[in-house]
Amino acid sequence: MANEIVMVAGLSANKGGSVVNPGNQTKQLTMTNSAMAQYAIALTTSATLVSFPGFAGVPACVLIKNNDATNFIEVGGDSGLTVFKLKVLAGESILITPSSATMYYKANTATCNVFVVAVDS
Repeated sequence: MANEIVMVAGLSANKGGSVVNPGNQTKQLTMTNSAMAQYAIALTTSATLVSFPGFAGVPACVLIKNNDATNFIEVGGDSGLTVFKLKVLAGESILITPSSATMYYKANTATCNVFVVAVDS
């Protein structure tokens, strides 16, 4: 079957008469494997390896939602968050296509509850 994965992202802004609004960007992917996961994690200020058991390899898509009301989290490709580093502010989400199944998450200031959804490729 085709197009089992649907990714949607959008961004718009309106300030002082200037507007950007390209509309939602949608991408559909076909799953060759059937692994899917969604779970909540309480992140501490130490880097935590988040794995995807049952996945054949690198997830096709990962959604990360920071449920904390105050503190941000960081996501990276190694425990020192030096391979790459993404910042997810309080209450925000990111949708990524990772290049590796090895992903570390870390709360910046205090423990943060995070919701993760991943689908296999």
